Amino acid sequence: MRVAGVRYIGVDLARFLAIAGMMAAHLITIVEWNPFASDAALSAAEITNTLTEGIAAPLFAVLGGLSAVFATGRLLREHRIGAAVAAVAIRGALLVLLGLLLGMIENPIVVVLAYYGTAMLLVAPLVAVRSWVLAVLGIGIGVVGGPLNASLRVALDIADYEGRSVTFDTFAYDWIEAVRALLLTGIYPAITWAVYLLAGILIGRLLVAANRREMLGRVSAALAAGGALLAAGAQFVTRLVLDDPAALGLHPVDVVDPELLLSSASGAPLSPDLWAQLIATPHSGSPMDLARTIGIACAVIGVLVLLCDRRRAPGHRPGRLLDIFRAAGAAPLTIYTLHVIATGWLLGPLMEDPALAQSLPWWAAGTGAFLLQLAGALGIGAILSATGRRGPLEALLSGAVRVVVRG
Repeated sequence: MRVAGVRYIGVDLARFLAIAGMMAAHLITIVEWNPFASDAALSAAEITNTLTEGIAAPLFAVLGGLSAVFATGRLLREHRIGAAVAAVAIRGALLVLLGLLLGMIENPIVVVLAYYGTAMLLVAPLVAVRSWVLAVLGIGIGVVGGPLNASLRVALDIADYEGRSVTFDTFAYDWIEAVRALLLTGIYPAITWAVYLLAGILIGRLLVAANRREMLGRVSAALAAGGALLAAGAQFVTRLVLDDPAALGLHPVDVVDPELLLSSASGAPLSPDLWAQLIATPHSGSPMDLARTIGIACAVIGVLVLLCDRRRAPGHRPGRLLDIFRAAGAAPLTIYTLHVIATGWLLGPLMEDPALAQSLPWWAAGTGAFLLQLAGALGIGAILSATGRRGPLEALLSGAVRVVVRG
């Protein structure tokens, strides 16, 4: 990721980890649909869940906030605030369009791009706002968003979520439900992803300022340590609530299975009550979930920037092997799109008949399928590294933004 003549290799590597984590979550854990899956396959799915569930996608979203900082830095330095806002808004609109298109592929993957783009549209007007204002907004939305989301779903009698992969058909059937899903009641609601984007903007500004003051090493180390402490604190609070909620004056409903509380949610806390906000249920958008995942994102980004960027001279390229991973991480939209298309082609029939899971070949689902697609992603990285080019979708998106902003 390049900004002001500096390429942040650590940020590109973090993006690669986020994409690889989402691919693993989609391809390895799907063997749980197969009642005849081997113990080894189920163990791999369990390990993958532990490492990626509710972690990879938030990391991707936080990195989107960094992208907004890097993409608008020059415009803001030139005091072209309207152009900076437009640049982020156009990216968001194009991501929504691509997400609606990809969502039409029959697929076990819930495509995140329409939700991601909607959150970017919401955040776009804030790209020039002072950091302390962004921090207050992010904390406020993070605290209020979870119970508000859960309360709305109770009021509308929504058992899990609306929309799944929102598509053009969703809008044609009920545009109010489609908009509501993108903003609040969907599986990746913009109200949650906007918090991740705001966190990413703050992290991006911190790194840029640290680099200008030649303090990138200390700041990235502090970011990593602070993120680790935040994530550990959220996990500690979660464990307190799970172990003895009554001691804290909380009363979770008896029908809630403790295992369910730590399983992936559908975009909102399991209840609007306080106890649900204090549990870091993955993909719930509860304050503890946000604290845990933002903390992990800070730790990952801080460690990788510390390792890769703190002592590197401007313009110095990494080694060939590392540059392949960096180039793959710099093409997340291209790789994610190809992953969605390939997975839909191979696993789309599962949506009609889950019993097909037991007859899927190794290259369609499971660890083998993940390694195959990961090799494809690294192959793309090798091509981009050797040619010095950007991913095709990244180049198309940037080109569209340049055309509009210049106009």
